Amino acid sequence: MDTNVNMTPEEMQQALEKAQRELQATLDKMTPEERAQAEMNAQKAIAEDHASMQALLDEAAKAAGGEIAQPKPKFCGNCGAPAGNGQFCAYCGSPLN
Repeated sequence: MDTNVNMTPEEMQQALEKAQRELQATLDKMTPEERAQAEMNAQKAIAEDHASMQALLDEAAKAAGGEIAQPKPKFCGNCGAPAGNGQFCAYCGSPLN
């Protein structure tokens, strides 16, 4: 993938479309079981990333003497995706508490 940060909006759009085509080609080659496993791996990685971000926020607040009130982000309890303001997860459809 091109990591050039001086891309024009058109070049960025082309790179995005190319990546989407490559991803779709990869998904098309996968069996349903492989896709399900890839989905579970992605959800686990998302949850780990969110936990890591929360730990960094907590550490920053502690280093600041607790003076920085950081709202804790909400995540879906089922898949770990960021939870919006709705009643259901936009990613997996599970009810949000």
